[in-house]
Amino acid sequence: MATRDIEKVLTVFQGIDGRDVDLATKYVNPDKYIEHNPYSADGVEGLKEYISRLPSESHLKVLRVFQDGPYVFTQAEGLVLGQSVIFDIFRFQEAQIVEHWGFSAKAAPPNGSGHTQSDGPTQAKLFDDKDKNKAIVREYYETIHISGDHGKIPQYFSGDHCIRHEPGVRDGVTAFQLDLKELVNHRSINEIKFVFGQGDFVFIAAKGSHEGDPCIYIDLYRVEEEKIAERWGFPEEIPPQEEWKNNNGIL
Repeated sequence: MATRDIEKVLTVFQGIDGRDVDLATKYVNPDKYIEHNPYSADGVEGLKEYISRLPSESHLKVLRVFQDGPYVFTQAEGLVLGQSVIFDIFRFQEAQIVEHWGFSAKAAPPNGSGHTQSDGPTQAKLFDDKDKNKAIVREYYETIHISGDHGKIPQYFSGDHCIRHEPGVRDGVTAFQLDLKELVNHRSINEIKFVFGQGDFVFIAAKGSHEGDPCIYIDLYRVEEEKIAERWGFPEEIPPQEEWKNNNGIL
């Protein structure tokens, strides 16, 4: 079932990439579909209308795709209203897609350690460790990013090892600690909404604020031997509610 759900999500992306709205919605439940992308109206017709508005030069490449229960989560990159890095969540019910969330950030040059927002391993491994890895990352996130207990950072990493894919940073736990000291002056994270995992990959979506404005925080972690080894992700500011095309909430 998991493989078939992933194939269905890849079909959605194939349809979007080819401006084929019928293919993109082939596995979407026409009666139950809930859209959380604020730039798309609700329902299947809203999704079709959104796809039809994409510029002809737009294209998408799915880089990572994983499944946890009824949820398939992906990371993609491409030219969609500007060169972007994109995370999507799809919820399945009775073999059809019934809900979708999407998050994006503008693409940026490689960071100080030469990593892009999307390079690195793409295939999950250590499948038997999924629940353990999810628990490790949830505890880390709640301790460090929500409670702000930065003194416990070293216990979640192996020495100074941490591969970082954010723009404008360098690898290493020491560099991360220095960056975090500055970040806390501008942001707060107060609620985890989703934690999904497959093997050594764990995805988190959380709500908070940046410079006082509502913000979504998206993180994808890779765990090695019970320690965080790699991180992708970005913050995304929530547009004013009067600009939303649906009322389902972004997260």
